[in-house]
Amino acid sequence: MKLQILICALLFSAGSGLAGPLYRWVDSDGTVHYSDQSPPSSAQNIQEKRLGANVIEANQSYEMARAAKYFPVTLYATDCGTDCNKARQLLKKRAVPYKEKNPSKQRENADALKKISGDLLVPVLVVGDSQILKGYDEVAWNNALDTAGYPKPTAPAAEAPRTETTPAANLPPAPVMTAPPPAPKSNY
Repeated sequence: MKLQILICALLFSAGSGLAGPLYRWVDSDGTVHYSDQSPPSSAQNIQEKRLGANVIEANQSYEMARAAKYFPVTLYATDCGTDCNKARQLLKKRAVPYKEKNPSKQRENADALKKISGDLLVPVLVVGDSQILKGYDEVAWNNALDTAGYPKPTAPAAEAPRTETTPAANLPPAPVMTAPPPAPKSNY
């Protein structure tokens, strides 16, 4: 049974790789035909089409894609140490797609940062075109990302509490079950 399931799975997964070309042609009456068979020699306007696999690939959730589209994130940071590293770690932990700009390496990044925040202090988080957060503040940054619709990170599953087991040798003997005494006879 398992072998049959395996063979079926292999055949279905190989199906997209086995798909051949698709032909489009026009016959003498002007009718457009589509077929996986080669067109007849009398066909006109022959086109060979190659179709890709019928697979929808999604690298991110709908919520993440929507937030990234409407509220793109830009991080202005340098090698400033702890705060810049924590800023990067927060965005990575939440899997937020962002563009990082280093104002110390490119003049246009420095000019943009000065225009946005009024100075060149980093890190600065820009969410969309309205939220500008100067300095690293985990709570404020998470609130801004939440407001923009970025999904919160999924917490790892908590382990079940461990209970100590007592070896059977240390357990008291099980109580012996006895039958209940007979009910008293009634004179009624």
